[in-house]
Amino acid sequence: MKLSDYIAEFISKHTKHAFVGNGGCIVHVLDSLSKLENFKIVPCQNEQGASIAAESYSRVSDGIGLAIATSGPGIINLFQGIACAYYDSIPSIFLTGDVPVPHLKGEEKVRQIGFQEMDVVNMLTPITKYCVTITDPLRIRFELEKMLYIAVSGRKGPVVLDLPDDLQRAEIDPKQLERFDPPKTEFKPENIEDGLNQTIEFIKIAERPLIIVGAGVKFGNAETLMLQFLQKSGIPYVGTWGSLDMFTKSSENYIENFGVSGNRPGNYAVQSADLIISFGSRLDTHEVGNNPDAFAPNAKKVSIDIDEHELNKVKGIRLDRKIHCDVKIFLERLNQREITVQDLSLWKTKIDGWLKKYPVCLPEWHNQKEFVNPYVFMDELAKQTKKDAVVITDAGATLNWTMQGYRMRTKQKLYSAFNHSPMGYALPASIGAQYANLESQTICISGDGGMVMNIQELETISFHKLPIKIFIMNNREYGIIKQTQDTWLESRHAASDESGGLGSPDFIEIAKAYKIKAIEIENHAQLSEKIQQALAFEGPILCNVKVKSGEQIIPKLVFGKKLEELAPFISEKELKSDLQFSN
Repeated sequence: MKLSDYIAEFISKHTKHAFVGNGGCIVHVLDSLSKLENFKIVPCQNEQGASIAAESYSRVSDGIGLAIATSGPGIINLFQGIACAYYDSIPSIFLTGDVPVPHLKGEEKVRQIGFQEMDVVNMLTPITKYCVTITDPLRIRFELEKMLYIAVSGRKGPVVLDLPDDLQRAEIDPKQLERFDPPKTEFKPENIEDGLNQTIEFIKIAERPLIIVGAGVKFGNAETLMLQFLQKSGIPYVGTWGSLDMFTKSSENYIENFGVSGNRPGNYAVQSADLIISFGSRLDTHEVGNNPDAFAPNAKKVSIDIDEHELNKVKGIRLDRKIHCDVKIFLERLNQREITVQDLSLWKTKIDGWLKKYPVCLPEWHNQKEFVNPYVFMDELAKQTKKDAVVITDAGATLNWTMQGYRMRTKQKLYSAFNHSPMGYALPASIGAQYANLESQTICISGDGGMVMNIQELETISFHKLPIKIFIMNNREYGIIKQTQDTWLESRHAASDESGGLGSPDFIEIAKAYKIKAIEIENHAQLSEKIQQALAFEGPILCNVKVKSGEQIIPKLVFGKKLEELAPFISEKELKSDLQFSN
């Protein structure tokens, strides 16, 4: 059979969609996929959009996201989505076309032999779990099976298979193809017994224990086990951005998020705890701040992570117990053990006091007459979204406003490309999410700056009549950059707003050009009704939300400060009172 037909047959067993950019060196694979029943090719306007749509598809579906591009420029455009998948540990497959094998430069020192040739392996290896160029057609089964195994095993991530054009059209006998035999799992329950015992002993003596629930709990298929442990132990907990959609605002003992752009109650809890147990979080600088030694200074710290390198990074926080293990395996064993917990009533009372004193959306913000306060918007949007909604947010200030202010009332999916965090993520990601679950309500929240980065994908949405609800938080500037410039550069706004030379288009007119319905929210008086109108509309709709220039992220950690010292600053006396404990 034709090798590209073999690839298509293999791929169709693991996913039903391919997000693609066309080109001369990938036409055979696309042709083979097009002949399959119950398989859909989704051509995006730019390969960047295809790559982001593919990794987003993986986050929502039971299958695996697939993006395809041709050689050279097509591959370069895939980089953005591959990086998103790598840094957020999202299993996804990327197929790239290449020039025929005789035109590959190999070890020659020339820059290029074949037209649009690209050294795919050397360029993409740093941001993939596995990347290979095939030059022998008889290796196709082995490499397909290997890359799929690597993508979904251990700490998950993206894989790339680079396919020269002449191999795609080669004839093969499937019976002659070598198969891949996956290695045995490296995690054995008996190897974590000491870690389990010490963790249980730490819990037994702690007066102010705190659980950090990281994204690894979700990606490790350990959500149910995590919830069982939280309920069984009754220990208060915070989530990282990657795990917030595991909980709702009313979840028992939940303190929401923490970190550089966290909320005060979460940061106070971290800094006051005498024990922190982190499940599946790499505890990066966005969570612990720029000074690891100042993170939870009075706490014993335990971390369970599938990636040994994350536990041993030199620039990380000091850990009292490092447990290299799959979170799912550790929780299975932990839930089988008896857990003794001290009386935590004083600790929980203090946390409840913080939550009441420092609400995410301040009451006075609702009284704003002109423009839309982003926290008021997020609060209202969260009230109106459906139970199974998929909410995807973009980078910058929009990302921070969403993660702080969108407080889920029901179980939904809420995500962005949290670690790579490119502007322009949300729009193509919403395409992948919608195809992953055609019945879901898919909501795209973007900023005006992020929207223009991949605005061409409005055509993909329009052409395929995808009922995506697009909300643009439009302050006509790069809000998070301006906030940094206000803090450090005496409010000199170079390249971040109109005064610094940054233009902003008319999104209503652009939506019309793409034949997408568009509406605008100018103030709070229109807010509830216009959100309801947008969510109820049957097809795609773009909603331009007018946000005041200079609107900031509140609260936010200023570089050099400790986690409890969030801006806007409160008095030293009040901060001391907030963090004081008495029996």
